[in-house]
Amino acid sequence: MKVYFVVKEPSERTINHFVSSLGNALQKQGCEVVYGLKLLWTDEVLGYDIIHFQWPEGLFGLFDHQVTDKELKRMNQRLLWLKEHGKKLFYTCHNLKPHTNRNENLLRLYELIYSNADFVHHLGNYSCELLQQKYPKARHVVIPHHIYDNVFFFSVSQREARQRLHLPQDKKIILSFGKFRNKKERTFVLNLKEKTEAQSSAAEANSSLFTLHSSLFLMPGFYRETLHTWNPIKFITRLYHTLYYRLKGIQFSNEVIPDDMMQYYFCAADVVLIQRLDILNSGNLPMAFHAGKVVVGPDVGNVGTILHETGNFTFDPEHIESATDALQDALEAISKGAENKTYAVTHWSSEHIAAELLKCYQT
Repeated sequence: MKVYFVVKEPSERTINHFVSSLGNALQKQGCEVVYGLKLLWTDEVLGYDIIHFQWPEGLFGLFDHQVTDKELKRMNQRLLWLKEHGKKLFYTCHNLKPHTNRNENLLRLYELIYSNADFVHHLGNYSCELLQQKYPKARHVVIPHHIYDNVFFFSVSQREARQRLHLPQDKKIILSFGKFRNKKERTFVLNLKEKTEAQSSAAEANSSLFTLHSSLFLMPGFYRETLHTWNPIKFITRLYHTLYYRLKGIQFSNEVIPDDMMQYYFCAADVVLIQRLDILNSGNLPMAFHAGKVVVGPDVGNVGTILHETGNFTFDPEHIESATDALQDALEAISKGAENKTYAVTHWSSEHIAAELLKCYQT
């Protein structure tokens, strides 16, 4: 079977492991898999059995691209042309709407993809139940987010990981991985940290409770603005925020973490905190499970559903107290991480997920 993923061709700079690792797993199942954007606009696309869309915002190159009326019309015509030629159109529902780019034509592009899809692949039950009512003509299937078991191996011990990152061995480490998208997420984590520290004195009075005061918040993507700028106002602003956040006790990096260092962050942690407040899916959830960590996340979207189903911990994004309680509970249940790892390897392996997707392709 010939499968075409309509995404920018993976490279060392632009690689997205969701697509590349899934493509590799499909190849092992006997599929021919190709990537790229130009193929969509050629007659050669008719030679592929499956045309699988991923992120609508990436269909014209960069994710922050402002979709024009002309591009929207062109895509509409192309989708109709593909369907007229009997092509099956698949779409993976990563997001219900764009994260940041709220260009009106991009929202219309989302609608175009949804309304023309023959199959909508969901990563959890929440989006499936929501969208199958809105788009009843498509077949909706739930196939979970796979783990990147052909990319990351999490083979180092916690002690080794902490030594590599120069982190203390005697603290409980709470990891939030990935770039913080906005000030609201940063404020939430800062409030969470301050709230837990304020409660620590009461917890210390009970020797049976672990005190959050003795924890460390490891957030490599908390603030990504570097000090390298010729603009004096930007420099002062970035310097202020860098110093302010560091004085608040947040461990972060101004640089993107390379793939070969990623496992050290997850292996060093005790708990993984998903810092998103408005989210559908999160790649950090299967990543944390694969690394053998207990997870705390918002009770929203597919993330909340999966955390409930697997016995992990959720919080209400509107109430900081619920996040404090969930984090405390998670830190007292660190041993659940081993159970999470077994669950991920059993149910979310790239081989298993590729086999499930292939079944859908073949129907």
